[in-house]
Amino acid sequence: RGGWKAGGKSVGRKMQSERTINSLKLRSRGLASGGRGDDAAAATEAAAEARGNAPGRFHSPIVDSLWTIRHQLTEDAKRLPPAGPDCDLEPKTPQDSRTSVSYPFSTDPRLAEAYRNPWGKVRAGKILEDLDAMAGNVAMKHNRISAASRKLLIVTAGVDRIKTMGKVGIDQDIFLEGAVSWTGRSSMEIQMTVHTEGRLWIRANFTFVARDPDTGKASRINPLLPQTDEEKDLFDRAQNRQDLKKRKRSQSAEEAHAQRQKHQTLIDDLLAKAAPLKRLPALCDKNAILMYKTALSSALTCQPVHQNMHGRVFGGFLMRQAFQLAFATGHLFTGGHPNFVEVDQISFLSPVSIGDLLQLESCVLYTVQKGEKTPNGVEVKEQPELHVEVVAYVTDPSKATSKICNTFNFTFAVDKDKVLRVYPGTQGEALRVVRIMGLDEEQEHEDFGLPMEDVSKKSNARKPGA
Repeated sequence: RGGWKAGGKSVGRKMQSERTINSLKLRSRGLASGGRGDDAAAATEAAAEARGNAPGRFHSPIVDSLWTIRHQLTEDAKRLPPAGPDCDLEPKTPQDSRTSVSYPFSTDPRLAEAYRNPWGKVRAGKILEDLDAMAGNVAMKHNRISAASRKLLIVTAGVDRIKTMGKVGIDQDIFLEGAVSWTGRSSMEIQMTVHTEGRLWIRANFTFVARDPDTGKASRINPLLPQTDEEKDLFDRAQNRQDLKKRKRSQSAEEAHAQRQKHQTLIDDLLAKAAPLKRLPALCDKNAILMYKTALSSALTCQPVHQNMHGRVFGGFLMRQAFQLAFATGHLFTGGHPNFVEVDQISFLSPVSIGDLLQLESCVLYTVQKGEKTPNGVEVKEQPELHVEVVAYVTDPSKATSKICNTFNFTFAVDKDKVLRVYPGTQGEALRVVRIMGLDEEQEHEDFGLPMEDVSKKSNARKPGA
């Protein structure tokens, strides 16, 4: 059985839980306040018992355990005097918030079965769920102060990118690790990694924001003090991403118009290629399809078992539902098993409540053939890729209202020589395609360390390390 580890040393006492917590190993600095050894394990076990049927027990054993720790941190903070609005913040290093989890699949068949997909690989959707849960723990640890208790509501604002490198079999142990990599005044970026022994599998960047739970206004967070050259490089990269977001948000009307004009040639080209599919179906290219014909949808009522520690629907659950629909969309579209490559720009626009009717709609935005690249891209694809968009809506039939709460953009590769090309049939669809294609191209240039305008010299480049 695996036991808790605090401060890098094995804890003597073993935990048991009906959700296989006994097979989980968590390593983190200061999981229980002031506790080490058996005291830390006892405190965590007591927290699990106190929570009873609280949220987390109905998710994965990893989420259950992470939320048990978070509950204990919350209870510990209640014993401290409340902090004032102008309290002194405590600068933290990335190591102060670093948290890791191991999945001993090779020795725990029960845990492995919970994460196994039909093809003997690890279920990526469940790992996405766990990533969100751990990122919340990292954010909470970073924002603790030693002398007082702060009232903070820390929520996921978005996910810039979750990128995978290959596939992982269910017979391999994996390790999930995360730490704060950048902070602003009221927001922070957390870099998460998932790896096997000696190989990185997933890298993800989560953005969290801190709010005053009473007023809803932004709250200050502890500043970050990167120590090593790698930590400083991660901080600088994150700062560049945040600066780019600010520039995009502050675009003037003239700049936005110029940006649209820049992409209009590509939009016109896409719509021209779609025209025969719409108006000459008997004579059109049989290797192409209109975007709307790739659509798929699902709906569910959000239940109490889906809630997080704040009584809202758990963001990781939403990501897993979106991933499953995107995977099904790709499976139906290609006839093969899509291999998850990455997810871009997850936006959490509004919270989802228990009892809400959640509708998810997906479609293939565009595809890139083997041996090709996007117009301003860098990477020549070694396999065909498809980009699937999932939009989540909160719908209230009693009021006849529906609004977008989340958007997700997934990329899959497929082990085939080619797939159908997908074209937008309307101006609005074309704008969506161009926006996501541009985002993917920006990320490719960041991967290769190139400015966006420098594409000609690297047209035959491969992935780093390929």
